[in-house]
Amino acid sequence: METDGQGVYSFLTKKDVVEKMKSEIKQISEVFSLSKSDATVILISLRWNSFKASDRLGDDKEKLMGDLGLVKVNSSNQKNESVSSFADQENLVSTPFCPHKFSETCWISYLNNLLENNKEEERVLCPNANCVASVGPDTIKKLTEPAVKEMYKRYVLGSFVKANNESIKWCPAPGCEYAIERHEDLMEDDESSLDFGVVCFCGHTFCWSCKLESHRPVTCKDASVWFSSILDTLKNNAWLVENTKRCPRCNTHVQRTDELVLRMITCICGCRFCWRCFRSEEEHNGKWNCVEVSFQPSMGQELEDSRYLRLWEACHEELEKSKLDLKAIDENGIPIPTSENYFSFSDGDVDAVMEATLLMVQCRLVLKWSCAYEYFITMHQSAKTQYVKHLRGEATKTLVRHRATQEELMNQALSSGDFSCFKLKLSASTTTTGNYFHEYVKTLEGCFPGT
Repeated sequence: METDGQGVYSFLTKKDVVEKMKSEIKQISEVFSLSKSDATVILISLRWNSFKASDRLGDDKEKLMGDLGLVKVNSSNQKNESVSSFADQENLVSTPFCPHKFSETCWISYLNNLLENNKEEERVLCPNANCVASVGPDTIKKLTEPAVKEMYKRYVLGSFVKANNESIKWCPAPGCEYAIERHEDLMEDDESSLDFGVVCFCGHTFCWSCKLESHRPVTCKDASVWFSSILDTLKNNAWLVENTKRCPRCNTHVQRTDELVLRMITCICGCRFCWRCFRSEEEHNGKWNCVEVSFQPSMGQELEDSRYLRLWEACHEELEKSKLDLKAIDENGIPIPTSENYFSFSDGDVDAVMEATLLMVQCRLVLKWSCAYEYFITMHQSAKTQYVKHLRGEATKTLVRHRATQEELMNQALSSGDFSCFKLKLSASTTTTGNYFHEYVKTLEGCFPGT
């Protein structure tokens, strides 16, 4: 388990999450003298609420066990049913609580259909339709198919993470196996720490609330709208700017589909005009040395959308560069040009570089979404657009200074061999920059609430 510099959230491997889950199972098992299998079923059924499980077990253990199918069923009321194929006769499996034996083939089919629905909050029951006996890890261990055992482990772990969704989330990046744990007790003391969202060690950034890409100062609702419709509109309008012009007569978009050397374009309305200056062939009077008109008033919105798209894409490119830097440090440590200086950086120095680079990713993301914020402001409060542009420009300069400071401090330390003040100075730059961006985001959200 590793923590970020502010300690508000921790990065957990899959093994770390499993250990947390096993710790809760062990505690319930030991305190109330239960098998770990029964403790697992109880916790799944009560959504991993250890306090509720303790209360229920303390009040009436036998009743809870009976309610959850963790006691022997009355055999007189249950038909002793076995289902098997010839090949599976030697391995008929039942729960510890009922006489219903099923073949491996039946168990595999049953569990595949049940667990693939991802209903982690539901306990697994005996395949017999009339039986209420619970299926726990003890039953699964009797099966020989590794894939089914692994599926059941994923089901148990999935139920644990889902029940603890307010404090533990898997990183939503495809292929990433890190989980992030949020420490609510520290959030009360340092509310700003998650201002810019979560940055996983894999480089993926996401909003803790909606799991979209981190998007402050834009709200979760507006971020969803941006991804679902606005971004496509910007791309469409940018394409129109690059590939079409409006007819001077009917204002329809006209795309040049003929040979590029052709100057005169014919609109569907019949108007024939020059691609460069929009005049008719008669107005040219045989002279083709016209000056290209680069701006059409009727294309104002398309041009503005194209500008926002270019700005968004440029900020996204800078963000991806910062992500690559963070991933490289996580996987390979600090890049050192000469081997004799490799051990000059202490663990504290490495942590300081990681924190500084992680902040770069967070701030680049804020700048990227500030472009979207500016777009929304332009739509609703255009008089304030210039002020928002000014704030974004100042924030960009601050981040560039932080990056330059990091590189300068590393070069100075490596060239002089003096690392005594490296961590202190770099951490100071990280703190100053983080505080600036915190105020920057707060200013936008405070001045224009609800945007």
